[in-house]
Amino acid sequence: MSELERKWWFSLPVGMLTMLATIGLLRAVGLPFLPFQYGVAQWAVYLLCFVGLQRCISFLGWLTVLIVSPRTITARRA
Repeated sequence: MSELERKWWFSLPVGMLTMLATIGLLRAVGLPFLPFQYGVAQWAVYLLCFVGLQRCISFLGWLTVLIVSPRTITARRA
């Protein structure tokens, strides 16, 4: 996890978008959003979707920050 991903202003929108995307994806495949009724296999699918989408959205956010403000990322490396 990079230093940028630890910032609250970055992780909060990433977490919210990930949660919404995971819920939408699971509803699209037919899993109801009632976590207390999930079995072990459904929890495994949920967590795998959540982690995969979180990494993807975090990467896209990181690229957005790099494009908008390259000094934010490159200043740390120098």
